[in-house]
Amino acid sequence: MHKEWKESKIGIYFEDAENEKSVRRSFNGVIQSPTDEQVTQFTEAIDAVSDLPSSHTILVEEYRYND
Repeated sequence: MHKEWKESKIGIYFEDAENEKSVRRSFNGVIQSPTDEQVTQFTEAIDAVSDLPSSHTILVEEYRYND
C-alpha cells in the first residue's frame, strides 16, 4: 500500500467564559506536515485578532491509501 497525503486542517478551540463553553474554529488548506513552530505561529496570529482567548489547537492530517 502507498500512503498519500490528502489534506491537513487546524482546529483552534476558544474559551467563551461568558457562555461557559468552548468554541471551535476550523481552518482548511494547511500545508503538508507543518512544523510545531508554524502551527504555534498560526494559532498566535488567529488569537491576536480574536475576541476570545484560545485554549488549545489540534492539527488533523488526512491520508489515503492506494494499492
